[in-house]
Amino acid sequence: MTELSESKPLMLRLFYRRRTRLLSIWFVGLLMIALSVTSMAAWQSYSERWTRFSDLVIPRCVDVLIACWLFFIGSSIGSFLNVVAWRMPRGVSVNGRSHCPWCDQTLSWKDNWPVFGWLALGGRCRTCRMPISPRYPIVELAVGLTILFVGWREFYGSGTTLPFHDTRLGRVGALWTPHITQENMVTMVYHIIAVAVAWAMALVRFDGHRLPRMLVCVSLGMLILPILISPGVAVVPWQVVISANWRSDGRYLDAVMRVITGVVAAVLIGRSLARYLSPEADPKINPLGRDTARLMDVIAMLLVPAIVVGWQASLAVTIVAVLIAYAIPNVMPNCRDSLARLGLGLVIALTMQLGCWQWLHSIAFIWPTVGSPAPTILAWSAAILFLPRWLK
Repeated sequence: MTELSESKPLMLRLFYRRRTRLLSIWFVGLLMIALSVTSMAAWQSYSERWTRFSDLVIPRCVDVLIACWLFFIGSSIGSFLNVVAWRMPRGVSVNGRSHCPWCDQTLSWKDNWPVFGWLALGGRCRTCRMPISPRYPIVELAVGLTILFVGWREFYGSGTTLPFHDTRLGRVGALWTPHITQENMVTMVYHIIAVAVAWAMALVRFDGHRLPRMLVCVSLGMLILPILISPGVAVVPWQVVISANWRSDGRYLDAVMRVITGVVAAVLIGRSLARYLSPEADPKINPLGRDTARLMDVIAMLLVPAIVVGWQASLAVTIVAVLIAYAIPNVMPNCRDSLARLGLGLVIALTMQLGCWQWLHSIAFIWPTVGSPAPTILAWSAAILFLPRWLK
């Protein structure tokens, strides 16, 4: 009886503490939403004199609703990728509910909300009160933000953020709403899948594990099959020069060539990086060696941008990823594995390429893309031979 009477006040204190924390999260979230809606509506009504503040409140509420939905989808994918990165390398099935790593208690739905569930619990298990790693909400937040960026740009751009897509006619005002088409939605979903695949590979390598064969096969299937079934998601051709009115719809042979050239580009770039990431890799003499395994993982990670954005842009994506990987130790001093840093850099670089694709395509004399002059392609190719030495 004494133990029960002593534990009851403790349980009450924990209950009220969790409820207070949850109410605080809701209050801060609603306050941020209200501030974003009112500030954007006020700024646009001031800059565009023909619209009133009251006319812009509802459109900005719709914007916030769409942004929250995209972030929820992205952070939920991040929550699943946490499970994939933990279970797949250990040969454990990714099916089943999430559970506490200490007491193995299955998490309830209210504790399994991405980011906010961890915050509401104060980073501890509801049952055993043991700490839960902050890695989980950090990954959910990072994946959610990258998918929010890509989804927002392509959803609100209605395809105009992508090369070889129709440009929007007329002046765009504050009351403009997205023009949703089946082609744009399919392309957006495909690019979100690509970002998620890049995150999955980066997280596995961040933990120091080899990429599981099942993960690689499923990931490449999710990237290659949509292009072969619906060539429209390829966005850009595989050729060096093409007419300005080129369209990817219905070009199945181009889709096949796009996949082949992407694979070849990933292998060539991977072999160039191998001098610094896995200098002793030799698939012929030592196919089971550690450096050979690292080389295979490098090629698998490079296949994502090479297939999704084409071999031309993958040159720049790789260089930007190398620069990001070089800077990562300044933010995460414990991340010393060059391959793990490159994986994270590829995610960020791919996200930037997808979100700013049309603008990058417009500066073809600087950024490698379809129609870029030969010196530009050669300069980025030469950079791949020398800059990756920073990864050592």
